[in-house]
Amino acid sequence: MALTKDGISPRSRLIAGMAKVLEQRALSELYADDVVREAGVSKRTFYQHFPNKEACFLALYRENSARVLGVLKEASGAVGLSALERIQLGSQAYLTFMQGQSALMKRLYIDILYLGTEGMKAKREVLQQFADVLLAAYEAEREQMPALPPLDPELVLATVAGINELILFKIEDGQADRLRDLEGVSQKLLLGQLLLSQSSQG
Repeated sequence: MALTKDGISPRSRLIAGMAKVLEQRALSELYADDVVREAGVSKRTFYQHFPNKEACFLALYRENSARVLGVLKEASGAVGLSALERIQLGSQAYLTFMQGQSALMKRLYIDILYLGTEGMKAKREVLQQFADVLLAAYEAEREQMPALPPLDPELVLATVAGINELILFKIEDGQADRLRDLEGVSQKLLLGQLLLSQSSQG
């Protein structure tokens, strides 16, 4: 893949350009030309990589979600942590990272809802990935402590989806810069899954 003078691929520049533009306006209010201008590439280059602005948005959505996942993995996957510590550190790092880019997160969380089937597919994929990360971290601990009960994957996914909705409510209420307020309730929801699993094994 050809790189621009700064060593960044045109596709990456376009995705970064989309992120910059989204911090200023909604997807419905921007044009491919706005992204092209911010990215410093030609319109022809844009259409070589994306058929439309929605496709560029989805690429950004998935790429940004991967970064958030990386933060969550690093915080909750450290060796020697208890399940409670994984929940506390993971939720704190997750919400802190998103709050740090609140303007962009507002648009990603809201605009994905208007992309129909493709938007819902991307959202489901991301929610499943987050649930898988939490399950993997917990299973790693179970290998060291076999007495721990297994978690129900569907319940973990439901919990992740619930936290996602709480974040969306916060954003819609104009409080995207206060996502860390959800740390307590997020931790309680996840901890509730542990307690429920333990009681069902009892």
